Amino acid sequence: MKPLASRTGRIATSQTVAIDAKFKRLKAEGRDVLSLGAGEPDLDTPEDAKAAAIESIRAGHTKYSAVAGLPSLREAVSRKFARDNALAYPPSDIVISGGAKHCVFNALLALVEAGDEVLIPTPCWVTYPELVRFLEGAPVSIPTDMAGGFKLTAAGLDRSVTPKSKLVILNSPGNPTGAVYSEKELRDLAKVIVDRDLYCLSDEIYEHIVYDGNRHVSIGALGPEIFARTVTINGMSKAYAMTGWRIGYTGAPPHLAAAIASIQSHGTHHPANASQYAAQAGLESGGGFVETLRRHLEECRDLAMKRLSGIPGLRVFPPQGAFYLFFDLKAYLGKSHGGRIMSASMDICEYLLDEHLVATVPGSSFGLEGHMRISFANDLKVLSAAMDRLEKGFAALR
Repeated sequence: MKPLASRTGRIATSQTVAIDAKFKRLKAEGRDVLSLGAGEPDLDTPEDAKAAAIESIRAGHTKYSAVAGLPSLREAVSRKFARDNALAYPPSDIVISGGAKHCVFNALLALVEAGDEVLIPTPCWVTYPELVRFLEGAPVSIPTDMAGGFKLTAAGLDRSVTPKSKLVILNSPGNPTGAVYSEKELRDLAKVIVDRDLYCLSDEIYEHIVYDGNRHVSIGALGPEIFARTVTINGMSKAYAMTGWRIGYTGAPPHLAAAIASIQSHGTHHPANASQYAAQAGLESGGGFVETLRRHLEECRDLAMKRLSGIPGLRVFPPQGAFYLFFDLKAYLGKSHGGRIMSASMDICEYLLDEHLVATVPGSSFGLEGHMRISFANDLKVLSAAMDRLEKGFAALR
């Protein structure tokens, strides 16, 4: 039998998928397993979004619609960009896709050719480097650390640029660290991006989930030159608890938006109409749900921070946004339990799941060994129970 396409071998097997598969198997076996791995809010989708989806089906909006998304939704996104982000994307420069991940893939398809370097601050979301490799590009990791707030600096970006550099990916608030870039930090990065002739992919999916007076800023709003080079990506999954509805949206310069729409026309056409009507209702709902969710997540963050920070040896980064805690656990590497030696963060994650029935994600998945990520987007009682298990699990390592 002839082999599969070589591109399939360029994507690494996900450690997070392996952990999640084991979690689901244990759950199916009836085990009392808790998950701190999933990157999704625990609250349900707002009722007005649900109602809009149901009404769209009853009204017969079940046929093909525009490739780039329903005109009414693109208009709503255009208004949202102007209102929340000071971004002037007309509806014609907006593409609605099957989640923010799909938006990222479309944008990379339009921008990255074989050999192009894509600059990625790490730790980073697992999908960025894998998609670049899939497209025969070269992901270039730019390491950041806890002391620097897990943020890329202008000097660090400038040092990393080569003649093959095409694009830099920014994610603020960020996954897995929860770091939020200030306007000053983004202005400094924007100057390098413009001066060194780069594109910028700005993934802003966590924009509404910020804490402690921090404010989200869209890099594309910082001047006409950076706006012309920026692809702004956002979606409904996080702030509107609509992960399963699969709606993301992209704002881009006209030529790039047209290319993305063309790619989508051959790949997926458009997302489900019912999901698009639900998204429009969410965007037009006034923001009350978003603030309720943010306050809930802030309470969850404070609980998880307090509990994790009390575990000896862990160094916990205080997130400014998103709903993850990313922490240094190198003090536990080399320790063991029942003959199991904790040589890497994945070993500790597997041990916690096997022995204490709590799922976490290894830092190596995000490009930084010796760390771990948990999601605190959970019911407070469940989160507290999961913290009990983490405390017990780390205490048992010798």
